[in-house]
Amino acid sequence: MRNTVIAVLGAAAALAGCAEDGAVTPKGGQAFEVPFTTVTSVKYPGMIARAFGRTVNNAAVVDSIVGEVTLMKQLDGLARYQFYLVNGLDSSATPISHRQWVIRTDSLLDASGNITSPVDTNRSAGVRDFWRGGFFGRKLRFNVTLSGTDSVHQRAGWLVLTIQGDSSRTAYGDSTPRPLFVRFRDQKGTVTRDDDAISPDTLRGTFGEFLSPARQTRFAAAGSGTLLFWDVASSGNPAIRVNFSGLSRPPRGYYYQPYIIDSLSGNAFAWGQPYDAAEKPLRDADAGTASTIVTLRAVQPAGPIIGKAENYTYVSLMLEPKTAPPVLTAPLTIYSLMAVQRANMPSALQSKRAALGRVQAIVTRGTQGGPAASNVGVVIQGPGNNFTTLVGNKNTDSLGIATFTNMPVGELRVLAIPFGGSIVETRATIVSGQLATVRLVVP
Repeated sequence: MRNTVIAVLGAAAALAGCAEDGAVTPKGGQAFEVPFTTVTSVKYPGMIARAFGRTVNNAAVVDSIVGEVTLMKQLDGLARYQFYLVNGLDSSATPISHRQWVIRTDSLLDASGNITSPVDTNRSAGVRDFWRGGFFGRKLRFNVTLSGTDSVHQRAGWLVLTIQGDSSRTAYGDSTPRPLFVRFRDQKGTVTRDDDAISPDTLRGTFGEFLSPARQTRFAAAGSGTLLFWDVASSGNPAIRVNFSGLSRPPRGYYYQPYIIDSLSGNAFAWGQPYDAAEKPLRDADAGTASTIVTLRAVQPAGPIIGKAENYTYVSLMLEPKTAPPVLTAPLTIYSLMAVQRANMPSALQSKRAALGRVQAIVTRGTQGGPAASNVGVVIQGPGNNFTTLVGNKNTDSLGIATFTNMPVGELRVLAIPFGGSIVETRATIVSGQLATVRLVVP
């Protein structure tokens, strides 16, 4: 079973904008063209929440709101996520602290080396005003405590998660991204709380834009696109271009970014600066008024970092937070899970990929050449996300050997995980079509 966690390769080459279209005019070789397909199950950020209330002197009182936030990418610098309570009658907004627990989901191996049901590990972070976000497999569990005697708290009907570009100077204005929101109190349009209704159910929040209590939008992926690849261009390098039309306008605080991804190794590369038909960058398309982006293009000649396109398996168009680490300059930036469009590399191109290799892990106990360590879990991780991409896992046999096939060329991380003992690791360098043997000693 493969569980791919992908990260961006090192610092990117200079951006290729629309002015460089001439640099990717086909000069020779073979041209490839494949359509993008809309991802049917986009993994949007999510929030669930439940309000715990009671009635005091015929008035509805909310004591706390508990819930979870998932798939919110880690932000950069001073940028943070922050909860606000919003009054459903006058739209007034108040920042609110919360007790938080960071939940990390770990996977275990069974006796056959297969991944079992995930296990959640909690880490309390105490009461906080902000949350930086999390990587894959992490979510925020929160508890917002409301004062029963605070009229601001008790007249709020919405819980809204905002993105603060600078947490030292927080703001709640028209330009503040408010991507997640949930309504926990129906104020029935009246100031009195005697007729307020507090939902007793666990509520599912919405990902989109919270404009006001009377107006919200839910983001839904749309549009179509084409991936074009020339294996020889006028610059002398291969080049890739994407053309999209009819994309939904990103939620405030987000932008579209293409990625070229290899599902075998976990490597990914954010490439190209998206621009429109008028050759204007589209990073700030979220601030527009149109509901769709008529045209989005991006082009990137291959360079020494991205390498050969045949070493990747597909291209995705992602939604990224604008306040996340810069995807084109920061090494090992983890991209969003929000793939809204995807195109597989054509088989005629993938067939040019170098032959895969094999790994043989020999595990002994105590010393090199010691007794064979049978039934020890061995995990192979690719270079994506700083060598945390799972590309293979199985247990050693009676001779203490675990052999893996279809391993991507390059450096891999090999871990031996004995039951009740410490993890031992080494590296293996895979050469096309060859077997790499590594030896590990466990307690």
